[in-house]
Order: sequence, then structure tokens, then C-alpha cells
Amino acid sequence: MDPRDFVRAAHPHSWLLVADNLYEQSIALYRRLPLGRTTLKDGTGVVLGEWPSSSRSTFLLAGFALENALKAFLVYEHPEWISNGVLARPLRSRALVDLCHRSSLVPWPKRGPAILSRFEHELESWARYPCALTASQTALEGKLPPGVWTGYLGLMRAYGSGLMELLRRGWEGPHGVSGRRFEFHGTYLGANAGDRPSVSGRRKLQLRGSH
Repeated sequence: MDPRDFVRAAHPHSWLLVADNLYEQSIALYRRLPLGRTTLKDGTGVVLGEWPSSSRSTFLLAGFALENALKAFLVYEHPEWISNGVLARPLRSRALVDLCHRSSLVPWPKRGPAILSRFEHELESWARYPCALTASQTALEGKLPPGVWTGYLGLMRAYGSGLMELLRRGWEGPHGVSGRRFEFHGTYLGANAGDRPSVSGRRKLQLRGSH
């Protein structure tokens, strides 16, 4: 893959599509939370912890969806970060709050970081791996409070609306790659694009331009 093809792969709308896929899967898993529970007991039968069986995977997918959405904003704002066939260092980070602060285009600049911080903490302490980097950072698998989930849904809707609006204006990337016209139909990250899908399925995406 040459640098131009890499820019096509790392195009802002690519990050949006991956974020949307992960978002949809996180929704499906969240609906399964009541269907099974995991209980941790010691050798005497004392319960040490209990949580929904799909709690870890729901947190993980939601966190990855947030990360991809944030990076869509960053690539849109900083196209040079995907030039020369490599991702710039900021795009290699998984720190959600830091990613948010690096963009001037991300919606909910005041409310969003608190939601992102909660997901970042859970991902680093138990959701991404069975343990964190240190004992002091490690926690037992936790539950997903309704308020945190509601915040996630609202934040993702704001991200979806913001990204669609930006991409409708077009985008100029490095190595001559651009997207001069984007049309969205259906929903992305829970945000309604304002049009009904004209083909079978929940959405249709049409691209115009040299991308």
C-alpha cells in the first residue's frame, strides 16, 4: 500500500464507519446485559463480585467506538497526521480524554471529557485486559451504570451529527486525496442524517469527488 492508498484507508469517513460499526455492536451487547451474570466467589463460597456476563465486551466496544469517532475528528482537522504512509503519534494513543482535548471540532467539549474519562478508567483497569499494568490500577470487572450508558449514547449522537456535518463540507487530505461531497442517509452513531434510506438496509452512503 503506497502513501496515497494509506490516506484513503485512514480517511475521516473510514474512522466514522468503523466507529459506527462498533457502536452498533455495543448497542446489541448492552441489550444482552440482563441475560447472564458472572459471580466470583472465594473458596468458602463468599461472593467477591458479580456483574453481567457481557459487561466487559460492552465497555470494550463502546470505548473503541469512542476512540474511532474522536480520531475521525482529528484526521479531519489534521490531515497531515496521516501523510507519508504512517499515523502520527497522537493517533496511536488510546487516551480518550487527551484525544478529545487535541481537537477543536469535537462536540460537547465541556460535558464530553467526564464521560470519556469514565470509559478510559474502566478500559485501563479491567475492561481491555484481565488486569491493568499494576496492582494499584487493577480492579474487578464492574457494572455499566445506566447514567454512564445514557451519557455514552448522547455523546455518540453528538459525534455522529458533527462528523456528518463536517464531511458534507468536504475534506482535503494529503497526497491529493480528498472527499468533495458526502451524502449520508440513515443513522450514524445514533444520529439521524435527515434522510430515509432509499435502498434495502438502514443506510446508504454516496461519495463524490476524488477519494
